[in-house]
Amino acid sequence: MLARPTPLPADIDRLIASADEILHRQANEGLQLARHALMQAKTIGYIQGEARAGLLLGSAQLILGQQQAALATFQQALTIAQASSLEKSNLLEQMARSHHDLGDTPQAAKIWGECAQIALENQHFTVFIQAQIGLGQVHFGFEEYEAALQCHYKAFDFLYTSKDPVLRCQVYINIVMDLYSLARLSEAETMLQRARDISLSIRHLDNESEIYRISGLLLLQQGDIENARTNFASALKICLLQENPWHKAMSLLGLAHCDLAGQLWHNARIQLDEALTLATQLQNPHLLCKTHHALLLACTGLEENAAAKIHEIAFAQYKKMLQRPRVC
Repeated sequence: MLARPTPLPADIDRLIASADEILHRQANEGLQLARHALMQAKTIGYIQGEARAGLLLGSAQLILGQQQAALATFQQALTIAQASSLEKSNLLEQMARSHHDLGDTPQAAKIWGECAQIALENQHFTVFIQAQIGLGQVHFGFEEYEAALQCHYKAFDFLYTSKDPVLRCQVYINIVMDLYSLARLSEAETMLQRARDISLSIRHLDNESEIYRISGLLLLQQGDIENARTNFASALKICLLQENPWHKAMSLLGLAHCDLAGQLWHNARIQLDEALTLATQLQNPHLLCKTHHALLLACTGLEENAAAKIHEIAFAQYKKMLQRPRVC
């Protein structure tokens, strides 16, 4: 029986490229390819390939809602990444994302700050933009919408360094959410249209689902419940294609808010129970806070006072958890 040939670095690079190409369309397949590339890189001692494969494996785990596993993967890869390498900048950015998704906002902010500094010093401008997006999301989570907008505008200012339409779309989407939260709806609509225009030229499921979801939010704010519902349903359909539990839960929340606006309490409760299951699996306090608040409204409408009280207490607990720690 012939022995299996030893893989070459070029073979591993091709595996990594294949994993990267399909990651945002088929996260499970991307995860398998990245894991295989990681094992092969370890076999031949290909350090750079091992760091890059670890980055992709962790990114796939993040998409699939496996935050703890992703964090462990990134930490392992970081131990072998070269000090000023692009891999190190990317790993720090994704580690911060993992901490943020797990609700450890102070640690996320600290790592994103470190990442932004290292990325700027080494002219890794794409990673710098991603770190600024993350720092803005930290402020957004604390309802500091003006500060969030300033971070996202800083990311916008560096878009000239990147030709990546996916990244540009992500920056626009975050700015839209900041403007929406500041009740600057006309500006939000204008920026959302710019995101839509870019989205037409690329195939990126995360961004597509977010554009539909945010369109739903803006329509709901304007009282157009049925068109809002159509957009949230489109966002949910995309999420089911991509197996992204975070986006699925957020889309279900959007549909539930349409039902709440129409006083369809029972329908809202069904959507929210499913969203709560996903939020609990993800252990994401931001998502849990939003879901318990919506369930409080639904149960109040159904006159289920005991259940409403349970969700009121849970909402208050998560809301307190998400408050910015006081500096003594």
